[in-house]
Amino acid sequence: MRLYIKYPLRKDLLEKILQVREDIKITENLEEAEIFFGWHISREEFRSAKNLKWIQITSAGVDNVLFEELINSDVIITTASGVHPKPIAEHVFGLILAWTRRINVSLKGKMERRWNRNEIEWCDELTNKTIGIIGYGKIGQEIGRVAKCFGMKVVGVKRNLNKRDINFYPDELISFKEMEKALRKADVAVLSLPLTSATKDLIGERELKMMKKEAILVNIGRGKIIREDALVKALREGWIQCALLDVFYEEPLSPENPLWELDNVIITPHIAGMTPYYDERLVQIFSYNLKIYPDVEKMLNVVDKEIGY
Repeated sequence: MRLYIKYPLRKDLLEKILQVREDIKITENLEEAEIFFGWHISREEFRSAKNLKWIQITSAGVDNVLFEELINSDVIITTASGVHPKPIAEHVFGLILAWTRRINVSLKGKMERRWNRNEIEWCDELTNKTIGIIGYGKIGQEIGRVAKCFGMKVVGVKRNLNKRDINFYPDELISFKEMEKALRKADVAVLSLPLTSATKDLIGERELKMMKKEAILVNIGRGKIIREDALVKALREGWIQCALLDVFYEEPLSPENPLWELDNVIITPHIAGMTPYYDERLVQIFSYNLKIYPDVEKMLNVVDKEIGY
């Protein structure tokens, strides 16, 4: 079984993969590979990989690889879902606390060597607030778990309400069709969704106007889930309190983008999933799947190519 790796794995992790099965061999020739392991496979690479049967993507999302030829093929796609929940959940609350405890303002004073306490007119608490998590998958559930530690009420929004894949139950679980209910209730709304045809431009003027004026909007899913022009308008006109953003419609974010200018925005450069334990977790997931391959029914994170995740 030939494995083609397009990812900078450490030598010790590569050796762990090779120990999973006796019949696995690394190849530098994609044309003879049965398994592809990497962040991205191009349309041209896919066309040349005549023997390919399984693609292990090293990210949680597959929006960058779902071109028509791959969707219509029998090739299995699995993702790195499960690597990201802990760092992303921590990042979400880092952003929220930076805003509610006015750490963003304090940092500005520090950079300017100014004791700017007079500029901080308020701080807020999370206790007894409602957090609406739009996309209650693995990442969403970890965000929910941490939220409960802050004494928050958790409302989870999920496409499939099959409870067998829920490890942490929210106070209220509602279907994707009832997303508006969560947006109206939320003091903090977190977008934790993959980018698909169903989620692109999901949040526009209509959705932003139905949120509380004091609502905090957090996006750690994909930038194209929110219509950026509508978000800028909402922030300028005070439809919502603020936006805490790690992902954007176009990345890197252009210096001309108006989001940079807004005081009620905190920006991080798509780093929510970064962790020193990324590769170890990735190899653990891949090794599990490699051991039981080609038993697709038992493999983790198999993508439904029609749905997009």
